[in-house]
Amino acid sequence: MSRVARVLKRTNASGWLLVVLVSVLAEATIRQRDLHDSVAAPSDTLRALVDGLSDGTLSGEIGTTLERFVEAFAVAIAVGVTLGVVIGSSRTLLDSSSVVLEFLRPIPAVALIPVAYLFFDLGTPMVRFVIAYAAVWPILVNTLYGVRGGDRMLHDVARTSGVGRPGRLVRVTLPAALPSIWTGIRVSAPIALLVGVTAEYLTLTGGIGSYLQQKQNAGELPEMYAAVVLTALLGYTINVVLRATGRRVVFWAGEERVAWR
Repeated sequence: MSRVARVLKRTNASGWLLVVLVSVLAEATIRQRDLHDSVAAPSDTLRALVDGLSDGTLSGEIGTTLERFVEAFAVAIAVGVTLGVVIGSSRTLLDSSSVVLEFLRPIPAVALIPVAYLFFDLGTPMVRFVIAYAAVWPILVNTLYGVRGGDRMLHDVARTSGVGRPGRLVRVTLPAALPSIWTGIRVSAPIALLVGVTAEYLTLTGGIGSYLQQKQNAGELPEMYAAVVLTALLGYTINVVLRATGRRVVFWAGEERVAWR
């Protein structure tokens, strides 16, 4: 096992130990001060989470949220990488589009829900749109900088060797930019999940977010906190999967660079 892998393993172990310690302290504080009316104890939250998964209630909501996330995230990757490569490959396009990109990028995705409602109505297409909008920007920007930051000498060598522009794109530009692209994908994944759950919460279109709002309105605190914990677990799982995949997809960038990005 490499040094980086050992460090990551220890970090994960210590991180989970910290979660357990904080949960134990929260449990003791809530029970000692009798705060059950305002906050759910970790044990009650865990019980609600297990019950929701066992009876299939939460499982269906997970499926709805993940289906929307995967579909919209795939669109964001395709659009972000394509635009990033096209814009990053041309200084003229970069200069002409910079104002538009910097104008649109800071707009919060959830602020576009009323606009998306006009085009898609309430439902899955609207949720997909806001997820894709939120996720596309980190991917596009990282792709753009990855393309622009490539080693020009490699391009010159490929050009003098008779490699055409499409060949240089496939053989030089994309491999050099892929670590940066993968960073954008990893950064955008939790953002996309958060925006998706928030959109479900605001619009009651099904999924974990809708479940959370329903339990909040009903005053069922353990079930409400179970939805929050489930969202955190999904985000953590997605990050672990992307990090492990990155070590295989971007293997030439070095394990340490991929692991800590």
